[in-house]
Amino acid sequence: MATTKTLHQALSELRALGGTRLRRSQRVAEAASLLARLLPPCKTLAVEERAGGVAFRLHGHTENSVAFSITCVLQHPATSRTLTIAEQAVADELCEGRTLAQIADLRGVSSNTVKSQVRQIFRKLNVDSRVALVRKICP
Repeated sequence: MATTKTLHQALSELRALGGTRLRRSQRVAEAASLLARLLPPCKTLAVEERAGGVAFRLHGHTENSVAFSITCVLQHPATSRTLTIAEQAVADELCEGRTLAQIADLRGVSSNTVKSQVRQIFRKLNVDSRVALVRKICP
């Protein structure tokens, strides 16, 4: 049971680390250090920054010598899902079924600006298509 409690503590601290305002490289270094300190029987195979969070892969053995491997991506919801005012306006227009060119004309910006905003919206909401976006946020 001690292993389960230690793992739970490590995940709680990693979640808290995901919400900090540290630079990406600092978060990755802190996560690797935290994993090594809290889970000494586990080997950290990889730690990297992904889409506003920290991804890590652990390998180890339970008290019964059963091998395990776990991969997690910890994202802070406040930083990964918050749309800017401009992104929210673009998302609303996408919900109305408008094209990127129509949105650019309505907003008085270039179509490249709208494309960039759409990429950011997809990343923040963890979707990969307009259909998925509409299903996720449109009324």
